[in-house]
Order: sequence, then structure tokens, then C-alpha cells
Amino acid sequence: METNLTLMKRLLCSLLFIFLIKSMSGAVVLPSVLSDHMVLQQFSWVYLWGRADPGESFTIVTSWNDKSAAVRADPSGNWAVRMFSGGPGGPYTITITATNKVVINDVMVGEVWICSGQSNMEYTFKDLGGWPYFPDLKKRVDTSHLQKIRLCTVKKQVSKLPSDTCHAEWLQADSSSILNFSATALYFGLELYKQFHVPIGLIVSAWGGTPAEAWTPLEYLKYTPGLSYYVNHPNNPTWDASAPSVLFNGMIHPLRNYTIKGFIWYQGEANRYDADLYGNLISGMIRSWRQYFRQPELPFFFVQIAPYDYHDYKEASGYLREAQEKALAVENTGMAVTLDIGNLKDIHPKNKEEVGRRLSMLAIAKAYKQTYLRSFSGPAYWFSRIETDKIQVYFKNSDFVYSKSDNITGFRIAGRDEVFKPATAVIMGSSVMVSSTEVPEPKYVRYAFLNTDTSSIFDRWGLPAGSFRTDTLHVNYREAVISPVFDPAGKSWKVGLHCADNTAVIHFTTDGSTPSDSSAICSDTLRFRSGCHLIAKAFLQGIPSQSSAEIEFIKHEALGYKAILKNPPNPRYGGNEYTLTDGMRGSENYYDGRWLGFLSNDLQAVIDLGEEKQIGEVKISFLVNTASYIFPPVSVEFYTSANGKNYEKAGNFKPVAPGKASLEAGAAILHISSDRINRQARYIKVIAVNQKTNPPWHNAPGQKCWLFVDEVECLK
Repeated sequence: METNLTLMKRLLCSLLFIFLIKSMSGAVVLPSVLSDHMVLQQFSWVYLWGRADPGESFTIVTSWNDKSAAVRADPSGNWAVRMFSGGPGGPYTITITATNKVVINDVMVGEVWICSGQSNMEYTFKDLGGWPYFPDLKKRVDTSHLQKIRLCTVKKQVSKLPSDTCHAEWLQADSSSILNFSATALYFGLELYKQFHVPIGLIVSAWGGTPAEAWTPLEYLKYTPGLSYYVNHPNNPTWDASAPSVLFNGMIHPLRNYTIKGFIWYQGEANRYDADLYGNLISGMIRSWRQYFRQPELPFFFVQIAPYDYHDYKEASGYLREAQEKALAVENTGMAVTLDIGNLKDIHPKNKEEVGRRLSMLAIAKAYKQTYLRSFSGPAYWFSRIETDKIQVYFKNSDFVYSKSDNITGFRIAGRDEVFKPATAVIMGSSVMVSSTEVPEPKYVRYAFLNTDTSSIFDRWGLPAGSFRTDTLHVNYREAVISPVFDPAGKSWKVGLHCADNTAVIHFTTDGSTPSDSSAICSDTLRFRSGCHLIAKAFLQGIPSQSSAEIEFIKHEALGYKAILKNPPNPRYGGNEYTLTDGMRGSENYYDGRWLGFLSNDLQAVIDLGEEKQIGEVKISFLVNTASYIFPPVSVEFYTSANGKNYEKAGNFKPVAPGKASLEAGAAILHISSDRINRQARYIKVIAVNQKTNPPWHNAPGQKCWLFVDEVECLK
């Protein structure tokens, strides 16, 4: 009986499936971005497109002009039609009549912008703290009718090939939808609405932490001079979303048929170490988007990154800001300077209202050709003159400049030695006279070029001048990469050195000293059978990189013996059975592949040395980076045993618990040693207790935290 019922159920399901397939035959399917509440670009031939059965014929009627269009799907089932949108207004409907009937309701006609980039574009009002941080906007939202502003967020997705589909949803602007929408984009849209009083459509396609090469079509990376570097060198090779072109393929390409007014872009931090290429990269990205959207002069306005203390190369963001400014050579672009509205301790500053306003000023002046704005981009460096022991710097775009403080900061000058010193600056109309008693014969001047420099020069309307320099000195941030492989049988190491930029020359040392252009050059795989401290540096045209790669190889009694773990590490940082005994200490980068990571879990490791050996001391290393949820252990215990059953304690330690100040301290390595042992032992046991969750003072209190552990060294 049960068998017959099962067969009947299967038959009914099959018949239902066949019925559904037949009922869908000829059905028109629209991309999700063409849906209720959307905004179409006014006074434009806008595209409508989708899928249907190959050869299927149907009609489309638009209610704003009662026009009808006959459409036929091509042999592949794709269809597209252009229809004129007319003037601003709505709500309207679009009716598609095929074997099925599709009605798009509440369609508005107005101005449409795509808003893209990384986290400072993606961050919503909720991400930035919610309504308590934006009381003025909350009051406006509660007392205003914002139905003419429509919000659309593209769901995050990566794709190795250009995709035709993505998930996007249009919403009316209200206190709920605004709270979960990009703050930068919303403020930009509010300014446009205030200016033109027409429906505004904002499409946000952004992803925090992503580099520009992920948003650029692959063919542009391959065939634009200098950009092939990115094909083999994503800025974060362990993260799929940073791979070349994957976000263009998944989150921009599906929108290419949507007719828009222009783009706004807020990104750059993820590319600050390849600033020498970024100018060409972002210029190529702009041109490629315009090509795919079939609008070769689409406006493209972007935000220059704000000051922030990255705790690393002090001028990296200065070079990146310079590269961003170079993109202004591309026609119909503009840059909003934010040197005065950043936060040195928060890479996501909350003043998105002013960012949106400055982007809107660029749009109003350049995309909409409104001439009433006397200033929309602030003073810009024009030229300079050396005046004996001073340098006079001239600005354009402003009849005079001023400072909001008597102390004008950010200027530095250098002589022939190319060493920049802080300078005194005096404003003289639309120029600034710069000098330093430490530089009697100045040759170069720089302004706001350090990561932490803020603006001190403004035009009369309060817009800041951007970073600039008068020198052409080169900088190199290319990284040498060390790829070690441990041979447990031979207890030795095979090491490869390489750089993603194949024009770089890698020099190295093995004694812990900094490599120079006279140090050994890597031309083949290196092999080491004894301990050493390897440091490698990439040189471009004789210029050393600002960074070095290094690793210390250590010989000790446990080298090459397997570590047996009671609790498995997290698969993301799982290493292998020799990770704790391969003689390679982890670096301050937790993703270097040499750490074992335990998420809210303890470490308990036992190492069998194969025979009794004289052990004098045991050491173990932990990574600490509380901003990244990586904490020191609560306690560490060492034990030794001759038979693997009876263990004798060899030390019990409780590291100092970090406090809130550690969030700004960056990464550090904590080395913990046992007591002096001086006994025969075959087995070594180490127990490290994980804190489990972030403390109340953390940015993410209560979230699971990590314990990162590396080499267990057994010393005589």
C-alpha cells in the first residue's frame, strides 16, 4: 500500500512539473532591476530587456505616453527594446502581454545614478550607528514625503564570467529603507532632489574592502599598458571578491542595459599600495563602464580618499590621492576632496552628508551644466616658483585661498637631498609662500601627502585643496613574496622568492639584515638545511620597495615531528600536521599560511619526539590583533612526559589581558616560554585557553574571537 502511494505521489509530482513547464512556455522574464518602484532616466531612449522563448512575440505598453511596441525574442531567447521615457513624472505602469502578463507598477521617470565602490559607498546609516547619529536626517525623513526618491541595492555576487543576471530590489524611500541604504548615495540623491524636484533613482552596487581591479573588465586589464599586473596579482589573493573583474562581471555587467545619467564612485583604500598603477586603472575602468553602457560620455564623479592612520607606509595614501587626481584627465569626470572631513581613527567617517553634497555639486555643475555654482571642487595646485630660500605655490579655481587656523599645516619642502621637512606657510592671495630654516635651498614642495595630513587650505566657500607634490620622485610598494615548503623527512626548507611584477628584481639576505641593491639576487629556488633569518625585497629600476618579506627558519628538537591536536583548528586557518613544528614562525599577517587559527576554541597539542630527548625549554608563539578579533590566550600550560601517560607540569602562564587601547595598536606577536625544564622527555603537551568571545569594550562585543598559534619550539 505504501509503495503504491509513493508511486502515485511521484506520478502526480511529475505531471505537476510538466504542467508548470508548459504553463511557463513563452513566458516573458524580466531582470530584477526592472521591477516595481523603479526610476527610468528622463528624456532618454531607455532599454527594456529580458528573456522569453526563442522567437516568441509580444507587446509592451508604457502608460506615460500610451505607446505600444511589438517585440520578438531572438533565437537565443533574448529580447531588448528601446522606448522613449519623456519628461519627469509618475507613477506609471509598463505592461507586457505575452502568454503571460507582466505589469511593472509605480514606475517613475527622472534622474538615475549608479553608486559604486567599496565600504564608504556601501556603508548604510545602520552600519554607521543608526538614527542616533543622524538625528537631523531622521527628523527630515519623518516630516517629508520622499516617495519620489527610489532606492535600489544590488546584492553582492562574484562571477568569473560576465553575468546577465543579478538580484536587485527597488524600494520607496522611507525611514525603514533609508536606514538600510548607502548613506553617501542617499545624501547625494537628496541634494539632487532638492535642486531639481524630479524623481531620483539610486542604484548602489558596492562591496567593502574591494580593489578597483575587481570592478574592471578583464580585457581592459589584459590589454591596457601596465594593467596586466593585476591579472596575476589581486590585492587580497585569499579573497574571491578581490579577484580581477569578478565584481564587474557580477554586479556591473548585469546593469549595462539600464539607461542612467552617470556614476558616482567612492573607493581607493584597497589600492593604496599600487598607486603608480591606479591612475591608469581607474581611468580604464571609467572608459570600460562607459563602453558597456553604450554612453561614451557618461559623467563619472568620485571621492578622493580621506586621511586615516593606517599604521604603515606613511605616504601611501598621498600617492593614491595623487593617482586619483590623475583620473581627472578623463573627460567629464570630477573629484570630491575630503581631506577635511575624515577621521584618523575611523576609516568609515560618519560625515557622509558632506561627501554626498560635494558629489552633488560636481553633478549639478558638470553633468547638469548649472552655472550658478561658483565653486564645486576647491582650490587645485597650478604651478610653483622657487624664490631663493622659499617656494611660492599658486592655486587655480579660486580667486584667493584661506586657512581656518593661524597654523597652516601639511606643507613640506626638500632640497637636492630629497628629504622633506615640515615647512612654514604664509597665504598670499591665491598663492602660499612656503619655507623652512632646515632647507635653505628648497627644490620640491609637498602638501597633505602623509596618510594623516588634513586640509588647511580652502577656497572662500569652504572647499579644501587636495594633496599635491611638485617632485617626480618614484616610490615602490611592490612586495616580494616568500613561498617556503618544509621537508619533514630531510628537516630542511625549499624556498621560492617572487614578485607579481615580473619587472622587479628580488634581492635577499639570510642574516636578518635589510637587502640592498648589492645583496644576492634570487634566480632560482633556495634551499636551507640550517636555521637562518631570510629577508627579501623587490627593486624596481633600482628603487627598493617600502616593504620587506621575511621569515625565520628555526632548528629545534621537535622539528618535523607531528603535532596531535585535541581540537581541530578552523578550516580557514587549518595549516597541516607540521604547522606547529615546521620551523617557520608566522608573521604579523594572520593570513600568511603559517598560523593555526582556533575560533572560540582551545589549543591542546601533543608532540611525540620519537624518543626521549634532553629538553631545557619550550617556547610557543601567539598572534595578537584585537581589532581583527584575535586575542592572546587566557592561560598557557606546558607539560612533559616520558611515556605519554604521566605528565609533569613545566609552566603555567597568564598573559596580560588587552584593553580597549589595543584596538588601535595593530598586530603583534606574543612569545611565551616554559619554566626551565632540564629533563628527559619524549612527549610535549601545550594547552592554551581561548578567550572565546570579544569583551564588552570591543567594537563587536560578544562575537566569537580567535586564538592564533604557531611554532612550538623545543630547545636543549
